[in-house]
Amino acid sequence: MGKSTFKYDLMLLVVALTWSTGFIGTKYAQDYGMSSSLIVVFRMLFASAAMLIIFFPQIGRLTKVQIKHGVIAGIFMSAGFLLQTIGMQYTDVSNNAFLTTTNVIFVPFISWLLLKKRPPLKTFLAVAIGFFGISILTRAFDTTISFSLGDILSLLCAASYAMQIAYIGYAAKESEAASFSFVQITVTGVVALVYFLLFEQKASSMPMLGAAVWITLYLGVVCTAIPYWLECTAQKYIPAARSALIISLEGMFASIISVLLGLEALTWSLIAGGAIIMGSIVILEADFRRKKALPRQ
Repeated sequence: MGKSTFKYDLMLLVVALTWSTGFIGTKYAQDYGMSSSLIVVFRMLFASAAMLIIFFPQIGRLTKVQIKHGVIAGIFMSAGFLLQTIGMQYTDVSNNAFLTTTNVIFVPFISWLLLKKRPPLKTFLAVAIGFFGISILTRAFDTTISFSLGDILSLLCAASYAMQIAYIGYAAKESEAASFSFVQITVTGVVALVYFLLFEQKASSMPMLGAAVWITLYLGVVCTAIPYWLECTAQKYIPAARSALIISLEGMFASIISVLLGLEALTWSLIAGGAIIMGSIVILEADFRRKKALPRQ
């Protein structure tokens, strides 16, 4: 990659960083008494409004095909956001962030089912190493600590995001990026609202709700609308594998920020497990094909 792509790499690095702060913002909103689904509702409401303002010309030309693909991808996105946010109530920020990052590992297998294309052998190696890292991160080998509900929900969240990513890859040729993203975000907000009305309507306390709303404004605009725009722009010029690897750094950023803010302690399991998971993602995205030797002069 030459200098011409540096700014697009930087865009994706900003995406990873802003998404990582979303884990912290969500944790604070929960501490202020806002229920998990209501956080998603407000986040998507603000994100939809921001995207409507930024991408109004494109959104105004929505087609039935784009709406169909956006709704299907939005259902997977809804499951991912709800599982991620609810899971954060029962696990550390770093665990939630790193386990969410494993969606990069799940994507090839789901694409295999959708596109009937077998993933390369290195994928199986990456999965084995990744789940070993997950075991260390969640202290599964510690007989006194079990795999928590939050960790399980975070893994299910990763699978949901993987379904979303795989479906986007399947439907991308028929969809315009900004409009597609707007539909996904709107669907996610609607599904979260239905979940809230059915299951969590009485779960949000009111005393600190105002502060939580301001946090969700940040989550919606800074952690959702702007990153989606940056991602759509950068991925026009950068291969998907490179993009996925850069964006996967959100888990590392989230853990570092969480430790710096004093939300959790820096432990050996966080360092070792996180490093192994990131290593598995590097293996997944690396190109191990041997280049052909140049003929001798």
